[in-house]
Amino acid sequence: MRKILAFFKKLEMYINGHKLYASMHVLVASLMVVIVLMQATSLFLFDYIPNHLTAINQAYREQILWKQELYQLESYLDGERLEPYKLSLSISNFDKASYAWSRKQSDTRLATAYENLSQLHQEFVQCCLYETPRGQTLLKGKQIVEAYDEFVEASKEDVEVKQAVVQILQLACVFLAICIGACIMLTSWRILVTRLGRIYELIPSDLTHADKDTYYGDELEKLEKLTAEMSARIEGYQAETNWTNKISTDKARKTLLSQDFLLKLARLIANSDLNEITIKKVLYSMEKTLDAKNVALMFSDIGSRFSSQRALFSSYMPLSFDKGIFDRELQMFEVSHEVKLIQSECIQYTTVPLPCSNGWLGILLIETDANHFFEDMEIQLIEVTSQMVAMAMGFQAREQEGRRVALLEERAVIARELHDSLAQSLSYMKFQLARLQSIFDEEGVSSDASEIANDIREGLDNAYKELRELLTTFRVQMDVRGLDHVLEETISEFASRSNLSIVLDNRLQDCRLTVNEEFHLLHVIREALSNIVRHSGAEKVKVSLVLQSTGEVIVMVDDDGIGPAFDEAKPHHYGLAIMTERAHCLGGEIEVIPRRLGGTRVRLVFRPKNEGIKQ
Repeated sequence: MRKILAFFKKLEMYINGHKLYASMHVLVASLMVVIVLMQATSLFLFDYIPNHLTAINQAYREQILWKQELYQLESYLDGERLEPYKLSLSISNFDKASYAWSRKQSDTRLATAYENLSQLHQEFVQCCLYETPRGQTLLKGKQIVEAYDEFVEASKEDVEVKQAVVQILQLACVFLAICIGACIMLTSWRILVTRLGRIYELIPSDLTHADKDTYYGDELEKLEKLTAEMSARIEGYQAETNWTNKISTDKARKTLLSQDFLLKLARLIANSDLNEITIKKVLYSMEKTLDAKNVALMFSDIGSRFSSQRALFSSYMPLSFDKGIFDRELQMFEVSHEVKLIQSECIQYTTVPLPCSNGWLGILLIETDANHFFEDMEIQLIEVTSQMVAMAMGFQAREQEGRRVALLEERAVIARELHDSLAQSLSYMKFQLARLQSIFDEEGVSSDASEIANDIREGLDNAYKELRELLTTFRVQMDVRGLDHVLEETISEFASRSNLSIVLDNRLQDCRLTVNEEFHLLHVIREALSNIVRHSGAEKVKVSLVLQSTGEVIVMVDDDGIGPAFDEAKPHHYGLAIMTERAHCLGGEIEVIPRRLGGTRVRLVFRPKNEGIKQ
C-alpha cells in the first residue's frame, strides 16, 4: 500500500512538474480511446450482423419446412393417416445454438419473439405426444409459422436498432475525435504559436534581427538557439553585474576605511604632538587602509628636526628611496608613480611631497606591487594625508620656533638689563678703584692697602669677564635647523679664534631634545671650550655626544692640555659653577676630571624627557 501511495505521489509530482506534457498525453489518450471505441463498435456490428443473418436464414428454412409439412398434413386429412408426432420430431429441432443469443436481446422484442416461438414449439410437441386432435395440431403449426414471421421481423428490427445505436456511438466518437483533435490543435496553437510568440517578443530585437536570415528546422530549434544566445548574454551581464557589485562593494569599503583613517588622523593630530610615535601610527594605519606593502616618510633637512632619523616607515626602510629625490623640481601635492626593479622584484612606488613655506618638509613614499594601481579616491586620500601631516608639522614647527624665539627674546632682555645695569656698575667701580689706587700711590699708602686694592681690582676684572661671558651666552642664537648646526657653528667659532683643532662626534641622531635642553647642553659645551681656550693650553679637543641604550645622554669634552689647573674651592671660578647649575637644570651631573694620558675631561650625564627619546 505504501508503495502504491508513493507511486501516486511521484506521479502527482511529475504531472505538476510537466502540466503541458500531461495535458497532451490526456488528449492523445482520449483520442485513442475514441478511436478504439469506434473500432469496437465496428467489430461489434461485424460480429453481430452475421449472427442475425444466420438466425434469420435458419428461421426462413425452418418456416418453409413447417409450411411444407403442414401442407402435407392437410392433404392427408381425408386419406392415409400420418402421425403428427413424427412431423414434430422431424422439424421441431428448435434449441440450436444459432438461436441461443436471441434470448439475451432483452432490449428489443426479439427475446419476446424467441420466447413465443419456443413456447409454441413446446405446445406443438405436447399436442403430438398427447394425441391432440389433428385440427388443433394443425392450428399450432400455423401459429408456429406465424411466430417464425414475427421472429424474423423482430430480428430485423433488432439489427436495425443495433445499427442505429452503433451509428449514434460512432457519430459521437467522431464528434469526440473532432473535438479532441480541435483541442490538440488549439493547445498546439496556444503553445507553439501564441506562447512561443510571446517568448519571441521577450527576446531582444537585435538577436531576432541578427538571426533573421538563418534557417531553422522548426520553432523549437529557433527558440533553443535564441535562448542559448540570450543565456550567454545574460551570463555576461550577470558576470559584469557581479564585477560591478564587487567593485562597488570594494569602493564602498575603501571609502569607509578612508573616512575612518582621516577621522583617526584628525583626532590624533588634534589630541597629541606629532612625534615619531604618532607619525609611525599614521604610516601603519595608512598602509592598512591602502593595502600597500610599505609606507614611509622621508624627511628633508628642514623636516629632519621633527625626527632624529631621516626616515620613518611602517614596515621596513623603503627599498625605492633615492636621496636625489629631494633635488627634483617637485610641484605642490603632485602624486607621481614609478616602477623599479629592486632585488629581482618589480616595485611600484608613489611619492607626494610635504611642502612648507621655505621648502620641503619631506616626501611621503608608498610602495606597492607593480600591478597595483590606486583609484582616484585613494590618491585623494594620499594628498589629503600629506597636506594634513605637512600642516601639523608646520604648526608644530612654528609653535616650537615660537617658544625658541620667546626664550631668545627673554634672554636678550636679560642680557640688555645686565648690560645696562650690572655691567655699567662694574665698569664704574673699576673706574673708581683706579682713581683710589692713584690716590694711594700719591699719598704713599701702605703696601697692605695697595694689595687689598689690587685684589679688589682683580675681583672686579674677573666679575666683569664672567659677566661678559654671561652676556655672550644669553646672546647666543639657536639656529632653526636644530642643535646639530649650532654645534657645528660653535666648533667653527672657537676653532677660528684660537689655535685649537676641535673634532665633533655627534651621535644623538636617535634623540630629540627640548628647547631648554638644547640651550643648556650648548652652553655647557661653550663654557667647557671657553675654559680650555683660557686655561688649558691644549692643541686638540674632542667633543662627543652619545645616546646610551639606557636612554641617558653622555657629553664629553676632552683636551690634551695641562689638566685641571684651578682650585675649585677658590673664589672667582664661576665657569664650573655655571656648568654645574646647568647640569642640575638638565637633571644630570657634571664632573671635571684629569685624563689618564694627560689633559682634562668634562663629562656631563643626564636623561632627556621621555618624549624626546625614540621609542
